[in-house]
Amino acid sequence: MEQQKRLTPYMRQYEDFAMGDIRWLPYVMFFNRTGYGSAVLNTDSGGFRVSHGPSGPCSLQDAPPAGEVGVLLGASPAFGLGVSSDGNTLPSLLARGPDAVPWLNLAAPAFNSTQEVLLFLLHRHQLTGVRDIVVFSGLNNLVVAGLPAAKADYGQFFFSGAFFRQLGAPDQEQPRWALGRIAQATRRIGRDREPGDGQDVPDPAERVDVAVRQTARDLARLLELAAPTGARVHFVLQPTVSWCGKPYSPEERALIEENDRERPQMWDLFRPVLDPSVHRAYAHRLETACKELGVAFLDANTALGASPAADSWLFVDQAHLNDHGTRTVAEILKAELAL
Repeated sequence: MEQQKRLTPYMRQYEDFAMGDIRWLPYVMFFNRTGYGSAVLNTDSGGFRVSHGPSGPCSLQDAPPAGEVGVLLGASPAFGLGVSSDGNTLPSLLARGPDAVPWLNLAAPAFNSTQEVLLFLLHRHQLTGVRDIVVFSGLNNLVVAGLPAAKADYGQFFFSGAFFRQLGAPDQEQPRWALGRIAQATRRIGRDREPGDGQDVPDPAERVDVAVRQTARDLARLLELAAPTGARVHFVLQPTVSWCGKPYSPEERALIEENDRERPQMWDLFRPVLDPSVHRAYAHRLETACKELGVAFLDANTALGASPAADSWLFVDQAHLNDHGTRTVAEILKAELAL
């Protein structure tokens, strides 16, 4: 990964963060490492990433701010995978400005929407003065909707192969980079299915249907949980390079081509849903679902593609923003959602 070392050397810290055993937890399945410290990212004793508010660093478990707060839910882009420091994450950037309140980072890499709302449920008692809740998400639901049995029981989740091995299946060597684990776990799920067992992998249209239904269900539950706080709930469809239609910068091209070359199996999971036609169908369906629920909807792809920054280097791979990309998206969110 020579281009990654040259252009985004701090990404090595995210790989270090992902090393070690998966941290299994009740209900949400897994969560972030606790008490991680570095110049790039820091987590508190509960695994929540530290953000920077008007009065300094804050986090849900160890340094909860007084008064009103904003809450960010989501997966790895919301967590901030791709930025060079805690101060450049979306929660930190949303907390800047004369009338800004602190924002808490409740995101975790590889989460789907059900895990996002379950995490909020488990910590609802700590969140009494919430002004806004932003769900910055969408891609992972589409990916797991493509796994076998995605429509069965409670749907699919990342690392399910590793989870079932914990219940007695034989152990196998694990890749140490979290996205590599996702690829391996997903390949194992597909391998364990028998041909013709009625659990064929859904096509993109079916994935959209499954993902929209799951997202709408979870947003409805989030609204119920948030209602006593008086918080406004917003859903933001996270951006990807393909979906926002931006021209690749030289840096983006070098990083994405290297990822395709060095980690092809991982990105094979995402490639079927990164097609712009999938994005158009998905965004339209999500917008309709949000309107029916009374949830503010923003497609960050459309907004980012129309931004004056669209020609700039904004992504470290197909799905994760760098510092400049995150700053641009933060300004879009503030303006479009009146945060």
